[in-house]
Amino acid sequence: MCHLNSNKIQQGFSQSAGQYDLFSSLHRGIADKLASRIITEPEPATLLDVGCGTGYLTGTLKEHWPKCKVVGLDFAQGMLEAARLKHEDIIWILADGHNLPFLNGRFDIVTSNLAYQWAEDLSHTFFEARRVLRPNGTLACTLFGYHTCHELFQSLDEARGEAFQFVRLPGQLKVREALISSGFEKPIVDGQQIKMGFKDMYALTAWFKTIGAPHLPREGYLGREVLSRAALIYREKFSYLQGIGATFEVISVYAKK
Repeated sequence: MCHLNSNKIQQGFSQSAGQYDLFSSLHRGIADKLASRIITEPEPATLLDVGCGTGYLTGTLKEHWPKCKVVGLDFAQGMLEAARLKHEDIIWILADGHNLPFLNGRFDIVTSNLAYQWAEDLSHTFFEARRVLRPNGTLACTLFGYHTCHELFQSLDEARGEAFQFVRLPGQLKVREALISSGFEKPIVDGQQIKMGFKDMYALTAWFKTIGAPHLPREGYLGREVLSRAALIYREKFSYLQGIGATFEVISVYAKK
């Protein structure tokens, strides 16, 4: 994962590593699509996976390109320990995407699956990815976007009676602007929306905690009464199958240095 304000976030990912794979089917499905796009590239000599987690995407790419020198990087020690147990032929490094510990022009491909959305400074994080790429190298990554869990935000706003000052995830335009400002001239940025079902709003927030994902920062206090009203509003307005639905916007990036 990328640079964040609080060490508690880093600890959350480390602590969740043991059960991460059991609850991250969404991440794995998105990683599979990203991998299918990456493997259309000529076989690289070196590849870096930023925010590699327990190494699902990293391992998939190493299996496809066994001769490639693959490096997996994450800022959560627990994630890397889980990754090492599964893949001994990959180099695992404890660091973050905000300050990559590599010389310029080190990699043919930099990839990342659902990590860059947590970056405090997205432009600088993309600049770091571009810096370590060789000329004509490729950045291929995915991020959760602005519309992710919009149902939750709306339900909380209505329950409180006024809008919270949520810090939302970046949208496609912001991602494109960050790529261009970091030096990628003609990035391809597109997106899709995926809906997942949960028993109720509490199951959704518990799922985030289970996979170690940080809660989005907010101003104001969410009391028990507000949460209870929000859960009722969520079920009334966003019912799905036998429970509630949550939308995940997935932004895909493909850019050449």
